[in-house]
Amino acid sequence: MNEKYKIEYVAVEDLIPADYNPRKWSDKQLADLKDSIKQYGFVDPAIVNSNSNRKNIVVGAHMRLIAAKALGIKMVPVVYIDIADIDKEKELNLRLNKNTGEFNFDLLAEFDENFLARVGFDSEELDDIF
Repeated sequence: MNEKYKIEYVAVEDLIPADYNPRKWSDKQLADLKDSIKQYGFVDPAIVNSNSNRKNIVVGAHMRLIAAKALGIKMVPVVYIDIADIDKEKELNLRLNKNTGEFNFDLLAEFDENFLARVGFDSEELDDIF
């Protein structure tokens, strides 16, 4: 694929969460995300289907959109991708959620513990790091 994508700003109310999205999150994770959005804005665009049969179905960014709604954000950045095949759309959703990588604990240990806690690392994670 050699497509060039552009970011468009779209009304949150026009975006439709995918009913198959298997991702879940805790209240703490959502609170941490809202804190991040408050501080830095909605800097990671949503991935949304532009295909006429699946127009405005969210493929990636379900949690971010819930946070945006809770914060009263009306417009969010979106990257549209045209996927006609629902199975391909589901595959991309899973890949976006699954392919997140892991932290290098040696590098994390170079950060201040209080800083990591403010970013959202819980006490169990901090114990693993330090």
